[in-house]
Amino acid sequence: MKGQLAVLNVSPRAESLYRRVLRATSTDLAGHATELGWREIDAAEALEELLTAGLVRHRPDGTIQVDHPRAALERLIDAEEARLDDRRRELAAARGAISQFTEDHSFGQAGARHPVTGWETVAPEVAPSVVEYLSRTTGGLIRSCVQSLDIGPGLDHDAVRTTQSALIAGREQRTLYPMVALSDPNGRDWMHSWARVGEQQRVMERPPHDFAVFGSNAVMAAVEWGAPTGGYVVIRDAMLVQAFSTVFDQAWRLALPVHDGSDASADDRRLLGMLGSGFKDEAIARYLGWGVRTVRRRVSRLMDELGVDSRFQLGAAAQRRHLLDGDILR
Repeated sequence: MKGQLAVLNVSPRAESLYRRVLRATSTDLAGHATELGWREIDAAEALEELLTAGLVRHRPDGTIQVDHPRAALERLIDAEEARLDDRRRELAAARGAISQFTEDHSFGQAGARHPVTGWETVAPEVAPSVVEYLSRTTGGLIRSCVQSLDIGPGLDHDAVRTTQSALIAGREQRTLYPMVALSDPNGRDWMHSWARVGEQQRVMERPPHDFAVFGSNAVMAAVEWGAPTGGYVVIRDAMLVQAFSTVFDQAWRLALPVHDGSDASADDRRLLGMLGSGFKDEAIARYLGWGVRTVRRRVSRLMDELGVDSRFQLGAAAQRRHLLDGDILR
């Protein structure tokens, strides 16, 4: 029969010893073994499990010391939950590859007699101009999934200028970055430059693929799944565009938000305060010198970051987190 700590890789015998140590006054292993009616070798094996798990420690005098079980077990459970989160992210990445494997299967079943429809191959040297073109000629949310900040058509100066201009004008862009970008000075500078124009950012250990979805119109992706190098394809098939959007949205939900080191920027505090005072979006935009779409985009971002579904809930969450402390219009 499994013990209550089996999920933490603690055997029933080790759990019995742990309970004995928690209940008993200080004694050595031999004393605990005698009380439990065990051979000392069996008690030693159980003790080794508890020592490995960090639930008990040896004192210099040979007795066994135990920490408060709440702190010790919470620590183990937190570690297990972190491993589960990593596993969920890995499974999300694997799920994101399903469409590519399905396409490979369809191609193979056809005997490679017919090319895959809806795909346009793009050479690396012309890929930047395609990104710039798609930024100019499409509308709606841009979903950008970045595996590397060292290579890719999105680094091109003209593509950057066109896309950032669109964001300043009110277009929304969400970008998933690799976690390593936060520890690289150039990566942080790049992310800050995009955050300043309104890009919403999250990070994960390894984003599933290198691609960008331009509204509901098109996808531009690295041709080899999971590898940011090589050629690219532009996909305009509506079903595949939706599939890439779904892959992105699933990864976005699992990713971690990027914080700037404060609870809210000065502009966000002003925005929250004006919303709480009953100002309309148009009045807020005029006062802060923004466009109305920028106001609404930033309200949406704050709702997303604070995990709420309405502006009323946003105000309540901001109040609970003391984001409105002080003179917000100063």
